[in-house]
Formats: sequence, C-alpha cells, structure tokens
Amino acid sequence: MLASKKWDVLFIEENKSLFDSNTKTFNELFNKIDKVQDAEEALKLIESNHYNILICDLSEDFLDGIRLLKLIKHRKPKIALFALVTEKDSDKIFGVADQGIHVFELSPEQFDLALEEISRFNLYVEKVK
Repeated sequence: MLASKKWDVLFIEENKSLFDSNTKTFNELFNKIDKVQDAEEALKLIESNHYNILICDLSEDFLDGIRLLKLIKHRKPKIALFALVTEKDSDKIFGVADQGIHVFELSPEQFDLALEEISRFNLYVEKVK
C-alpha cells in the first residue's frame, strides 16, 4: 500500500459545529468523504459502505459522541476512529485513547491541520498489545 493512498472518510459533525466541514482540505486529502449530522444516519452509512476512517466532531455533544464511537468500534473494529474536541473538553478525554479512539484537542482554526495529520495516518500498522 502506498503512503500516498487517499482514505475513504465518514465525518460526523455536530449541528452547531465549531469546525468548518466545507473546507476544501477534505477533498484535497481524502478520496471519498461522506458527512452526516445524525448518529442513526452514521450507523446506516457504516453498515452499507466501506470507510477507512471515521472522524467525529465532539465540539458540542461530547458524551453522546463517545458512546457512538464506542458502538462503531464494536461493530467495525478495523475503522480508524478520530474524535475532535475543543479545549473546553480537555478534562474529559482521559481514557478515550485507551479505547482505540484517537483524540485531537484543537481550536477551530486548527481543523485543517488536524485533517492533514489524519490523512497521513497509517492504517496498516499493527497495534502492539
């Protein structure tokens, strides 16, 4: 697999997201990008499509987003999960990474940088336990 492979992404955004999901960076860095605002719709898409990466905006509803990510991790353990949180939730993120969820704590201005880092993620590195 080439390091320049573009991943298929599902982005779950909050209704009142602090992050701009219309950024052109999505199209520049990823192959296919589906965007949803509803957990039920996200689960339907997860079951009917192949995604390499799921990015979940937790800037407004942290706890429900974590529950959704845990459910997706259980159903589709090979999808790389990324949670985006703002500084106001930094005290809540402890232990989330232990569950196989990668967390980015960032300001809205850092969103494109986070997407760049996620696009470079190597999905084929085996996890050491």
